[in-house]
Amino acid sequence: DLVCWVRPPIMFLLNTLCLLLLLVQQGSCMRIRNFEVPLHVSRGEDVTLKCEFDLQDEKLYSIKWYKGGREFFRYVPHERPQKAHYTLMGVNVDMSASDGQIVVLRSVTLSTSGRYKCEVLAEAPAFNTLVEHAILTVVEIPRERPVVVGGRKKYQPGDMVRLNCSSSPSKPAATLTWFINGNRVTRDQSPHHYLTPYQPLMLQDGLEVSTLGLTFRATEDHFPNNRLSLRCTSEIGIYYNKTAGDTYQGGGYVDNQHRSAAISQLSQDHFYENRGSKIGNTSTIYNVAIVLLSFVASRISR
Repeated sequence: DLVCWVRPPIMFLLNTLCLLLLLVQQGSCMRIRNFEVPLHVSRGEDVTLKCEFDLQDEKLYSIKWYKGGREFFRYVPHERPQKAHYTLMGVNVDMSASDGQIVVLRSVTLSTSGRYKCEVLAEAPAFNTLVEHAILTVVEIPRERPVVVGGRKKYQPGDMVRLNCSSSPSKPAATLTWFINGNRVTRDQSPHHYLTPYQPLMLQDGLEVSTLGLTFRATEDHFPNNRLSLRCTSEIGIYYNKTAGDTYQGGGYVDNQHRSAAISQLSQDHFYENRGSKIGNTSTIYNVAIVLLSFVASRISR
């Protein structure tokens, strides 16, 4: 009786295992061998989406492409015409360059961003299906350096420094970072200096402007070699990185706003001289001595 009671469950498990192995073996015949959707692409560029596959013994019934759950392109080899596309905002398909495994989008816009899915369907009777998807993000690189405002022409120990750094319009919003004398300013440095983040400003064209404030009280330690250097950088992930600023030196202001911008170039720093330092007084005494010596020399020559 015990053997009769145990045997049916064992046979059921063995049959189920064999069925699963058979299904796995059949399913392994079809595969997507190369799926490419760019992670980031600049606005206005062309994009190539790839969904290359192997069907082995199966025959292709259709390839369909979706964005955000909505179909925008299909390729059905047994239909005439074989290719069809459907209007979708931000998705401009080049029909002549697309065949299902490769779909070309022309002049992408910010609305092109989204989740893209490729669906490969085999013919009857199995109608086996392969699906792969990824997210594409269209970015707009800031065209200019970030702008720093609010600085004085001169600072000395004891003064409050209050500055704002704003990025050039971009998508997504740029991440801003402040540096004091080459050292990155972090939020855990309060109360010596602290950061004031502002909500990104959304423009009518969909671009965003980031702003980050910096406030601290200057001390003697902020003036190594008698100068204070401030810098603000702007970046979008690993895709974009720029730095910017203006230059202040010796109490005077030098306009560097219109220098050409380039990716990963050195920033235009803010330099402030410590007006009350001993170095400045020594320089003044030296200049006066030169004037007196010149005056004495001229009298002797007469």
